[in-house]
Amino acid sequence: MRRAQTLALVSAMLALVQLAQAQAGSADSGAAAQATLEAAAQAAAPATQVPGQVLATGAAAGERSPWYLERGTAPRAARSADDLPPIVAKLRACMRDQRVPGFYDGQFASTVDDADALIRLLRDETIHASLRQIAIMALQEAADGELLAQALEPLILDADEEFRAERDEWEDRGDTIEPAFIQRLLRADVSRHARFALAKDGQPARVLEKIEVMRHQVWRRRYLILDASIESSRDPQVAWLRSVWFSIAYHFQQFDDYDSASRWFHGLCDNLKGDDTRWAHYNLGCIEALQGRPEEAVAQLEQAVAVGFLDVDWITEDGDLASLHGRPDYLALVLRLGGRLNSNDESAGAAPEELGSQP
Repeated sequence: MRRAQTLALVSAMLALVQLAQAQAGSADSGAAAQATLEAAAQAAAPATQVPGQVLATGAAAGERSPWYLERGTAPRAARSADDLPPIVAKLRACMRDQRVPGFYDGQFASTVDDADALIRLLRDETIHASLRQIAIMALQEAADGELLAQALEPLILDADEEFRAERDEWEDRGDTIEPAFIQRLLRADVSRHARFALAKDGQPARVLEKIEVMRHQVWRRRYLILDASIESSRDPQVAWLRSVWFSIAYHFQQFDDYDSASRWFHGLCDNLKGDDTRWAHYNLGCIEALQGRPEEAVAQLEQAVAVGFLDVDWITEDGDLASLHGRPDYLALVLRLGGRLNSNDESAGAAPEELGSQP
């Protein structure tokens, strides 16, 4: 959803909610007010995206499929075997600008009956890594238990190996285009998503072993990591360790261990400031919303915006925040965020589609 469409919808929803609140002052119109509120909340919920033009199959010799591009390497020519199955069109509708979005429960309702097709797709090591990753997360809603474990366990790397690849990717910052290096990073990406999918299914062992690797890296350095006098922009080592601290919290969040996730997120938010806390505040907002504490959720989102959160599309799409969609304070926050982005666009002379990203 483009930003202008998002803000127009939110503006309309806020007007409806305010109208409903005014109507609620009259006993005769209480039922009408409630109906208006329910309509506002439903309309403000994340819309189901309609797939765009279905990817062509049977590509002519020499044509290239965008789904077979690998980051930093040359695309290979399409072959007759590259005909893409119908499941690809469904997964495309769940992506944002051909990127993997953040994840939330119920996101892949359109593919719950496609477990076999998803398994075939995620096993294809030649397909675009982003498509494999989203197939992994969709499979978590289409399969469970032993079937899910059998499909995903072969994709999971040793936890130390996965962590080292993540560290190398962070240090490289996209400079290296050597195919073997890129493939190593992509395997680590796929492995991490397989861990997340198993954790969301109630099989957290693989995520917990990764957490232990990361905890070992940060705990003895925690006083350095949480020292607000050290700026991440000036100390790459501290910046990396803070990203690992955040990742520990995010891994706990994958299997709904909200107490542990909150403690680690608060470790950043209670000690640091600025961009180091942006996504920690945002994820705390998600946790509060999921646990039925809307006021606290909006307060955390306010903090996220105050320190630089800019992704107006995602804050309205994220299913973790669905319970807030009928609240005037949440809708007003989204409109303020949109106004800030528009102001920044005018001063910069540009209107980028995406100014933020998921962790």
